[in-house]
Amino acid sequence: MNGVPPRANTDRSRIAAVGSILVLCLVAAPTMALFPIGVWNIQRALSLSGVSLGALVLTPVAVGGILIMWSLARRWLARTGFAYATATAALVVGTALAVPVTLALLAPSFTPLPGGIAANSAAVTALVTTVAMGACTLTFRTPAPWRPGVLPGLAVAVAALAMLPLASEVMRDKYADQRSLAQVQDFQYRIAVLDHRGWSPVRVHEVREGLRVTYVRGGEDSGGVHVISWSSEQNRRGVLADCDFTGVECLEESGLVWVHRGAREPRRGAPAEVRARLSDGAIASVQPLGTTGERDLRIVAEALRLEYPDERRDLAQTIVRE
Repeated sequence: MNGVPPRANTDRSRIAAVGSILVLCLVAAPTMALFPIGVWNIQRALSLSGVSLGALVLTPVAVGGILIMWSLARRWLARTGFAYATATAALVVGTALAVPVTLALLAPSFTPLPGGIAANSAAVTALVTTVAMGACTLTFRTPAPWRPGVLPGLAVAVAALAMLPLASEVMRDKYADQRSLAQVQDFQYRIAVLDHRGWSPVRVHEVREGLRVTYVRGGEDSGGVHVISWSSEQNRRGVLADCDFTGVECLEESGLVWVHRGAREPRRGAPAEVRARLSDGAIASVQPLGTTGERDLRIVAEALRLEYPDERRDLAQTIVRE
């Protein structure tokens, strides 16, 4: 409290100044953060309704709303004898407006709380403004000629806004890892594993046929393959499923089925996929990715096997680490 700069040097005024900061940061600022979200939603509604002048109509409303919020915040601080009330109000209002815009445009994956953009904007705004004002309060203890005013708080706010995209990327990767783990762990059928030292699993997705695991060899620039473990429903269609479609040619060779699609001449050109029969009647499909050629497809298809008992978690962890 000793760092808060009231105009009157009394304990009561210091407490009032601290209280005004907390109310402004924890109550007013999160409420202000909802303003740009509301303006954006109204703009979208007007655009969908065919109102072409929606932006022109909302511009004075948005400017007026910002000025009102700044004026109310400044008066709130000034009533408690807070120094730098004008600059502080501008810092808090600017931060409250910048946070939801940053979360919506630059850091959409940063959602530490459930509830969408509104709840997360309010929470992040409260945190950033409180830390920023805390930095200002600490510097108020310096001698008067060297007091930097709200510059420390501005630096904190700018740094926090710059870090939000990085935090969003971290959370996006975390969510992707969790989704990959869930997709592998929850797959109801046995998974086809590429048992070859030169290939590493990097991604996993659920597709119509079953579970698709992407393998690469020496980096994705060197090409890769999609290994699709067919579901029980797809298995019942047989290894020659869709081979009777127009433009599709299938060739059985050495236990593998080579599928060509869209070739002007039958069985010419690069194959679209290679299907392999595995043990227990399971079927897996190998599809080329990037520069992977027919020779590599054969090597991959011949190296497929069904997962061993208790191997699934290791496979999932390998994908996440990659």
